[in-house]
This record gives sequence, C-alpha cells and structure tokens, in this order.
Amino acid sequence: MYWGVLPSIAAAAGILGYYSYRSAEQFATLGEQSIVSSTVLLVDEKVDRIEEQIINADNAVFHLVDLEALDVLEAAWLPLAERISPSVRAVLVLDEAGETLAYAYRGGPRGRQDFHKVFLERILPDLELQRQRPEQLRHLHRSYGDRSYLISYKAVRAGGRRNYLVAYHDTQYYVREVFPSLFVSDEEGEGQRYNVVDSDNHRIFGPSLSRAGDYLVGRRFPTTLYNWRLQIAPKEAPLLEAQRRSGFATEVGLVGLSFAVILIGILLLVYVSAKESRLNALRSEFVANVSHELKTPLSVVRMFAEMLLTKRVRTPEKEQEYLEIILRESERLSALIENVLDFSAIERGKQSYQLREGDLGEVVGRAIDAFRFRLERDGIALEVVVPEDLPPVRFDEQAILLSIMNLLDNAVKYGDKTAIEVRVERGRRHLYVRVRDHGPGIPPAETRRVFERFYRVRRAGESTRGSGIGLSLVRRIVEAHGGRAWAENHAEGGALVSISLPLGSGWSAAGDVPAPALDEAPSRATPSERPHAAG
Repeated sequence: MYWGVLPSIAAAAGILGYYSYRSAEQFATLGEQSIVSSTVLLVDEKVDRIEEQIINADNAVFHLVDLEALDVLEAAWLPLAERISPSVRAVLVLDEAGETLAYAYRGGPRGRQDFHKVFLERILPDLELQRQRPEQLRHLHRSYGDRSYLISYKAVRAGGRRNYLVAYHDTQYYVREVFPSLFVSDEEGEGQRYNVVDSDNHRIFGPSLSRAGDYLVGRRFPTTLYNWRLQIAPKEAPLLEAQRRSGFATEVGLVGLSFAVILIGILLLVYVSAKESRLNALRSEFVANVSHELKTPLSVVRMFAEMLLTKRVRTPEKEQEYLEIILRESERLSALIENVLDFSAIERGKQSYQLREGDLGEVVGRAIDAFRFRLERDGIALEVVVPEDLPPVRFDEQAILLSIMNLLDNAVKYGDKTAIEVRVERGRRHLYVRVRDHGPGIPPAETRRVFERFYRVRRAGESTRGSGIGLSLVRRIVEAHGGRAWAENHAEGGALVSISLPLGSGWSAAGDVPAPALDEAPSRATPSERPHAAG
C-alpha cells in the first residue's frame, strides 16, 4: 500500500522545497548574473588562445617536414624549435604501417629513447591512424604512467604514399611557462582567479577555487588539452557566495531539513522493500529447489520399494539393482537434509563447533570413501594427493567432512563427469584442500557469486540439481575456522575450488612447501571460455 503513498509524499515535499527555493532565490541580484556572464566570456577567450597557440605550433612544425628529404628533419627543425614551437619536444614521421621513418627530439639521448619506447608501445595504438582523414589535424591528450602527453598528428599523401606527421607537446611547458603568464590574477583590474584541473578534478595549475560556489565558471579545452579544464572565478566569489547563501539559508533551512528527512525515509523504505523482495524471491526459489530435490528421491524410493514389496521383480539381479537405487537416493536425501539443517543452524547463529586437533588428510580420505560409490557408478576417475607429513590442525571433524563432501558434490555436478583431482597441500601458515574438475570451468564474473546463499548459475538450456547452499555452507564453515574458501579456473582447464585452514601457532614455517596460491590471497588461473555452474 505504501507504494502509492510514497510518490505523493515525495511530490509534495518536492513542490514545497521548489517554491521555498524560488522564494529565497529572489534575494539574489541581477549583478550576480552579469558577473557570471562576463566570466564566461573571459574563460572562452583564454581557452581559445591556448588552443590557437598549440595548433599554430603544430602547423609550423609540420610545414618544415619534407617527405622527400626526411634525413634533414632534425637539422631543419631544431634550430627553429624554440622560436616556432617551444612546447614541441619531438617530431616523428610514420609510414602507412606505423613504422618510424624519421624522428627528431629536443633533449638528451636518454629522453629520446624513453619517449620513443612509450610512443611505440602505448601511444601509437591509441592514435587509430587508419581512420585518420588526410590533412585533418587531430590531438590525443592522455596520461601514460604518471605523465600527461599531448600528441598532435595528421595524415598526408605524397607520391602515392600515405604518411603520418606526429608532434609531441610537453604539457608541463604550458604549466611552467604559458599558464603563469596568461592566467595572472589582476587584483586591480579583472580581479579574477584561475586554475586548471584534470578530468578527475585534480589541480594542474593555480589555487583552489572550491569556495567560489556558483560563481565558478569552467570550460574544457575542446580539441587539444581536452582532458583539462580551465576554471575562473571572481576574486570576490567566496564573499559573494556567502552573502547569497545567507540571504535565503534561514528561509529554506527548515523546509530543506524536512524534505531531507522525508526523502531519506522514502529511500530507506524503498531500499528495505527492494532488499526484502529480493530475499523473498531467493527464499522462494530455494524452497522450490529443495522441494524438487526432496520430491525426486522420495518418488524414486517409493516406486522401487513398491515394486519390491509387490514382488514384481523378475530376477535377483534386478532386486539388487533396485536396492542399490533406494540406498543411493536415500543417501542423497539424507545429505540434502543435513545440508539444509546445518545451513539453517548457521543462519540462526546457533551452530557451534567442537575444535580439536586432527589429521586433515584422514578426514579427506573419509569424505572420498563416502563418495567413492557415486564416482564409480558414474565412471568418474579420481586422483588423490595427500602428503604423509601433514601437521595437525584444529577443526570440527564433522563440519570439515561435510565441507569436503560438498566440494566433491559440486565437482561431480558441474564437471560433466570428467576426472576429479583432490589435493591436500601445506603452505607457510595454512593447509589447503583443492578439488578440481576438468569440466567447462566457471564464468569469470561468477567466481565470487557461487558462494552466495541460494545462488545457482545455470548453463544455457540446462538445469542442474542443487539447492544453492552447498558452497555457501562450505564458505561459512571454513571462515568460522579462521580459513578461506574461493573458486577459480585452473590454467589447464576446469574449475578449481579451494579451502584453507590455519596451522596452529606452534608450527614453524621453516621447510613448508609453498602452495600454488598465496597464504593471504588466492592466485588467479586462466578463465575458461565455456559456461559452468556451481553452488
């Protein structure tokens, strides 16, 4: 019902705030508008002057390039460089394939070599020379590493060949030489303050103008230094801004506060509602999945039990087969119920663990023995690597056993009946259990979400059995033991799901075998291109 009330409240609060603001704004004078208008004209004039200066330097340099005598480029340009193009540090001529035909540089051999390397490796791929129209002057303004680069370039034709002229401008020259002389605050005249900021609003030149408020006027350089913006504000901008605000702050203060409270309340209600709806949807899907998972084995057990009870079994072999099916389905039913009960206890915060020192390798062996019948039935090959000299760790035996069985169940479900590898490894501060299948792998975007409760990734056109709590239960159990759980794609294919348990403080790191993943953060394997589901 509140969905119909909320828009009305929001609309009423908005209308009230709007008219209160309009009433307060009437205290502003027309003189403020004229100040802003004159500032706009000034910033346009300054930006145009910088643009014109850069383009003139480009044209002067490119005019000196003789495509029929490239070997004299450096001798022709360097004597005139300081006068006609003081900001240009390098000039290059490229062929149609982007290979350097001529290169002139103002500076030492080290700088010459460093810029040419950066140009070939990082700048050149961003120029998109093949899309350049002949005689069209274009610019690239971008940061590579911690340095800002301005590159001017155009395509030219000569003798049936297509070449490219490139000029590298030192942006720091403008910061050091041009901006200080062009953007001078005239205390007795214009009374303006200037600065230049980048696209992230970091200052490149000039003082902070954060106090200028609405009197701050900015314009981005349109074609050259387009990642920078020139900002101008009147010298008196902080005082004018303070006076303007004080004129209507009192009048709109209470109304604004009321509006803010109403808006925050609306947003909180919407957020809580959306979160509750999403949680209810997940719970509904979970109930549907669990109901389906419970119904299927129960139906199978009932059907084959009735056949055995009514003596409709023709051979002893069939009777044995039906009994094995009943046993298998009842084991699956028990595992599902155990998962749901454990997950429910953890969700309510009522799960307690009996931590004792034990042999993790022995628990892994028990989990594999419990799973071996299912693996043999499905024809799944299993490789187990457990070192003999593992140190004991403190853990709850039944909880870790359940976690490992869930890892095996996940590998069987989503490995497409490929071989499974189970490895126990010792790191500097942890023991690791890694379960890998050789199936299609996990989509990179899903490696974190597979541990969310109720979350199940589905392959296109396929539906995989599961409740969506298996890996979530694994993560919660392992984290309660002070360890971690993560999923990734193995470099050689297949999904790799790992858990770690911390070693006791009494064990030294000396002689530990380094694990493939770091103790503090899991390694990243190469993602597979085929879709995979987990959970």
